[in-house]
Amino acid sequence: MSEKPSRYFAPVDFRTRFPALDGLRALAIVGVFAEHYGGGSHGGLVLNLLNTVRTRGWLGVDLFFVLSGFLITGILHDTLGDSEYFLRFFARRSLRIFPIYYLVFAVLLLLTPFFHYIWRPGHMLFLVYLGNFLGNYDFSYYAIDSARSHWLIANIGHFWSLCVEEQFYMLWPVAVFFLRKRRNILIAGVTFSALAIALRAVLYAMQGPESERWIVRTLPFRMDALLIGGMLAMLLRGQDADRIQRSCKWLFLVCGTISAIILSRASFAWLLIPGYTIIALAFAGLIGSTLRTGGPAYRLFYFKPLRILGKYSYGFYIYHVLFRYVWLKFLIVVAGRVHSLALAGIIALGTNFVVTFLVSKISYDFYESKFLRYKKHFEYDSEIKTHQHTFVTK
Repeated sequence: MSEKPSRYFAPVDFRTRFPALDGLRALAIVGVFAEHYGGGSHGGLVLNLLNTVRTRGWLGVDLFFVLSGFLITGILHDTLGDSEYFLRFFARRSLRIFPIYYLVFAVLLLLTPFFHYIWRPGHMLFLVYLGNFLGNYDFSYYAIDSARSHWLIANIGHFWSLCVEEQFYMLWPVAVFFLRKRRNILIAGVTFSALAIALRAVLYAMQGPESERWIVRTLPFRMDALLIGGMLAMLLRGQDADRIQRSCKWLFLVCGTISAIILSRASFAWLLIPGYTIIALAFAGLIGSTLRTGGPAYRLFYFKPLRILGKYSYGFYIYHVLFRYVWLKFLIVVAGRVHSLALAGIIALGTNFVVTFLVSKISYDFYESKFLRYKKHFEYDSEIKTHQHTFVTK
């Protein structure tokens, strides 16, 4: 791409389109997919290195958190003067998030007579995005067992992150509504991020490594990632937006380096307590670096295949690990046919990735987009006034 970096970075608003962010979504979803399915890449320097990177794929969820905080906080701040602030925000979020989330449960319910799924009352908490609390207490709730076959288990363990985000979406709009000013939102972001670190430290002191299940998957302990994204959104809406954006590369390099050290050499406590905050800061730097048209990060993540994958990343995340054991069974069958675990892994993982992408694309093009079109009924006042819309379905 021959586009030169723009000399001046103007303050952003929620109607500004940043297509390269879809490339970042692709990076996040590839990391998550690799972590869930990339096991077994051992033997030799290259394969061991790949496996080391693969086991850090969970960082994709942290990137999603920071991205969500950045986008959502920007929308909330920019629409504070809207005549139907809460109605329009929640309606638009619902149209984007709910359709395939509840579709999954509807499909699993329809499959129950055939796969003999064992539903428990606690599973209903996922319908109101509170399932992560019960799931953290008892991990068995992160799956819906099948009395017919172990291979047919429906895995909903990854829904913990959707619960965390939805809980944030329910609370943060109220906070922004009362905070109103950028300065107040920034102060709140710093304060609550510090609180998250303190809460992680206290819980780790009480429970040690056992605290991981709560620290990783619960909003009070993970809110700093979402808030750091929100603080970036506020900083890029001020007069110093150009200077802030230029400094993002240094934030990424410094915090990225510290994060790499923590991930490779530091104790588990370092990761659980300050580590998640430093990782979130690194991702905030990466996001900020990606926003300048023509810059190095922009050129990388504007790569069309990445943008295409990123467009369907939400569906990809929802679907990719639902029937994880079916894909593992497929891997075993392929390995038996080709007599090579490495070759079987390439075939099975490649097939899995392609099929999941196609399912996500079909889901978006023929199902999700139908709901997204209804966003036109919930346009913000500023969109109506300027005829500049934020929703795109194609």
